[in-house]
Amino acid sequence: MLWRSLLAFPLLAAALPAMAQTKLAQQCAAFGEAQYRKLSPSVDRVTALDFPPPALERVDAKVGSQAIAAALTLRGRLTYRTGSPFETQFVCLLDAAQRPLFFYALPTLATRSAPTPVTRGAALAPVPSLQPPTEAPTMALGPQAALPTPEPARPALPASAVRLRGLARDLGGRLQFLPCDGAPLPLEDRTPDQELTQALRGLTAGQNGRPMFVEIYGGRETGPGSGISALALRRAAVETAGCRERFDQREWLANGGGGNEPSWHLEVTSRDIMLSIAGGQPAQRIAHGGPQKLDSAVTYSAADNPDFTVMIDERRCVDPQSGSLFAYTVEVRSEGKAFIGCAVHNPAMPAP
Repeated sequence: MLWRSLLAFPLLAAALPAMAQTKLAQQCAAFGEAQYRKLSPSVDRVTALDFPPPALERVDAKVGSQAIAAALTLRGRLTYRTGSPFETQFVCLLDAAQRPLFFYALPTLATRSAPTPVTRGAALAPVPSLQPPTEAPTMALGPQAALPTPEPARPALPASAVRLRGLARDLGGRLQFLPCDGAPLPLEDRTPDQELTQALRGLTAGQNGRPMFVEIYGGRETGPGSGISALALRRAAVETAGCRERFDQREWLANGGGGNEPSWHLEVTSRDIMLSIAGGQPAQRIAHGGPQKLDSAVTYSAADNPDFTVMIDERRCVDPQSGSLFAYTVEVRSEGKAFIGCAVHNPAMPAP
């Protein structure tokens, strides 16, 4: 994985004039734009911003068979063909001739009162209510209708925090992290109130060595025997495909229901939405008009049916059946009914 190559080696500041680094940032943005368009036709532009100025660092690493000589960190704007643009931080990995090889989003995070952080620079606003109006006919929401109370504000994460995916284990009181395509590393839980450790104990019933799939923001420690520091927990589950989970061209996957409610499954691609309800009509793909940014949420509306909407909010969601933790809560409205569940985002695409 790219993060392993970057974290495994010390970085040395490069001595390039600011103008040259700005030109290099523009080349990286053009390269990244072509890569993201391959992933999603909804992407229109990737633009490098002048402030803060891009930072070039020397790297002695490999990603697969590719030798990496430098990493350029830049602030950029991602623009969709439809919907509002947003800004985030990107990393561009370069070869010895300063040609872009890899380009990916590296969100910087800000303090937020909700359990999961948002992108730095976004104004804090009240979280939109996911509860449907009382006069609207809805399905019973069961235990998940009681959404958790927002936690106190958390410290901001460092800009170097990287999104990581893999398995966490408790081996006799020592935590271990196994990246999805790497070797095991010691894991230190620095999440607020040791949320990761608590989730591991709860979801694995305290069974020593039982793995739990996690998505975290973390960083590489330094010194002998150093490993990974977990700074924020984004997702935790034991009954999931985990590293084998396939998104293909789907940007979002969501599920809900169970118990006394019909189970349902949602898929969102760059072009359409598909909602499957157990015992309901056969699922059909319905074209949407593109993502719309609303405070901390992303919304989609069916192109031919404005009453069919999807709102995905960056707010902690707990599956009432399995106890799994998610970073996003989703509300789907269709045919006068509301469905509330938990959503996951394609890790290969820029964070919304």
